[in-house]
Amino acid sequence: MVYLSWRGSRLKANPLGMPVGFQIYGVREQASKDLEGTLKQVAALGYKRVELCSFPGYVNSGFGALASMKAADVRKVIQNAGMGAESCHFQFRQYEDAAIGENIAYAKELGLKYMIMSSPREGAQKPNVTMDDWKWNFDHMNKVGERVKAASMQFGYHNHGNEWKTIDGVLVYDELLRSVDAKLVQLQMDLGGVVTTGHNPIPYLENNPGRFCSLHVKDAKTGETGHGSVELGQGDIDWKKLFVAAKKSGVRNYFVEMEVRPPKDPVEALRVSYAYLHQLSV
Repeated sequence: MVYLSWRGSRLKANPLGMPVGFQIYGVREQASKDLEGTLKQVAALGYKRVELCSFPGYVNSGFGALASMKAADVRKVIQNAGMGAESCHFQFRQYEDAAIGENIAYAKELGLKYMIMSSPREGAQKPNVTMDDWKWNFDHMNKVGERVKAASMQFGYHNHGNEWKTIDGVLVYDELLRSVDAKLVQLQMDLGGVVTTGHNPIPYLENNPGRFCSLHVKDAKTGETGHGSVELGQGDIDWKKLFVAAKKSGVRNYFVEMEVRPPKDPVEALRVSYAYLHQLSV
C-alpha cells in the first residue's frame, strides 16, 4: 500500500453521508442499448446519482445511439430510474464560442448544477506540450467559467494523467491550481489519473479546501498504465483516509467510474465497488 492506513473510529455506511454516484461512461455500451434499463440495474445496486456524458458531444465515444435524445427526455428517463443527475461531462469543443450557448441550454434543460470539461484542447495532450499550451487552456477555463456561472451553474475541470507531469520543473496540476479562479473553475479529481502517475491525492485535498467539487472514484495501483480503474479496495488507495481528506476539502459529489472491460463486467465492478463504499463513513 502506498498511503498510510487510517487509525480512528470505525467507519460505516456511505462515506461523507452523501448518496453514492457513478459515471455513465463506464457502462456506455449497455446504456446505449437500453438507457433506462441500465440505470435501473445500477440503481438496484444502491447508486442514487448518475454523472452523465453529453450524448451529442460523445456521439463518437460510445453514445451515438443516444445523441438525438432531447435533454428533457434524458432527464425523465433518469427520474424514472429513481436517480438524480447534477453533473455532466462535455468535451472541449463543446465549450468553444460557436457551441457553448447551445450546450449551456442543454445543461439547463437537464437540470444540472455542474458542467465539467472532460479534457483540454487537443494540443495539451501531446508529448511535446509546453506550459504555455497549458496556460492557454487555463485562461480559456476561466472564460468558460464566467459563462457557466452567468447561467447559474458551476464549471469544473476533470484531470487525467497529463496534468500530473512536470514541465520545466513545474507540475502542471500545481500550475492549474495557481492559474484558475477558484470561484469560476472547480476541480473534479480523477483518482486513477493521480495515483497511476505516482502522486498522492490526499495532500491535494487537504491543502486546497474549497477547490474540489467532486471525485471520480476508482482504485488504482501506482505506476499502472492505462486509466487506473480497478474495483475499490483492490488498489493502493487508502479509502478511509482519502474520504476524511475529501470531507475536509468540501467535496460535494463522488462518482464511481469503472472503466473495466471484458473479461470483467463493468456492472459487476460497480457492485463490488458499491459494497466496499457502503461500509465507509466519515
